[in-house]
Amino acid sequence: MVSLLVLTLALYSASSVMLWRQLRQPHVTSMLLWAFPSAALVGHAWLLWNHLKLDQFDHFNIATSLSTVAFIVALLSILRSGRSGGLLLRPVIYLFAAASVALMYFSPTNWGAQVSHEQGLILHIVLSLVAYAILVMATLYAVQLLYLSYLLKHHRASMLSQQLPPLMTVERYFFRLLTTGTLVLFIALAAGFVFLNDMFAQGQAHKTILSLIAASLYLVVVVCHGLFHVRGRVLVLTSVIASVVLTLAYFGSRFVKDVLLSA
Repeated sequence: MVSLLVLTLALYSASSVMLWRQLRQPHVTSMLLWAFPSAALVGHAWLLWNHLKLDQFDHFNIATSLSTVAFIVALLSILRSGRSGGLLLRPVIYLFAAASVALMYFSPTNWGAQVSHEQGLILHIVLSLVAYAILVMATLYAVQLLYLSYLLKHHRASMLSQQLPPLMTVERYFFRLLTTGTLVLFIALAAGFVFLNDMFAQGQAHKTILSLIAASLYLVVVVCHGLFHVRGRVLVLTSVIASVVLTLAYFGSRFVKDVLLSA
């Protein structure tokens, strides 16, 4: 597995380097820009599956959570790579995915709280991670929107004129991701309330409250844009704030349980 880890890290790193080069000199073969990250993604998936299987899927800690989210975000970026409005932050995504794989590989398989194999809990965890990954992707598009707006406002768009995606295309895809992620997040929360005994139990309350706050902020953005056709910097910044709150809910609690309390 060490050789697969090294190969996966190398493929992610090479993909990131090629994308940075393409931003400056757009001559890299498009096939390589798709093939390298796709191969890295296959290695990532196998390493993640094998890591969880070694412990019979009994533990799901902050390392495996981060690696799962990174895998989904990288997959979404690859699926979007050949379309107009592609994400300029893809090199950062691949480097983050590589770091998450390394962290997971060198972390103990039995690290963190033990996870029940109840179907309801598994459904809640899977939906939560998928929702978070989609909303992280939306947040990256929000950052790109802010960056493109800054360049246009200060008449500096010519710096990356050949690589800059259309602003309206980025904005449209951002709201699509945000709407989809918000829907999945509410379904995940509903599944938690239905299948778990007490979402406000000790050790769980802060995660539930922060998740509900984040979901409410996302919903405000989606409703304002979808029903009232509101656009602009305020909605984008609100979505970024919601993502910070959701990160505190998901990984803040994981960090406390897996790192601080287990020390």
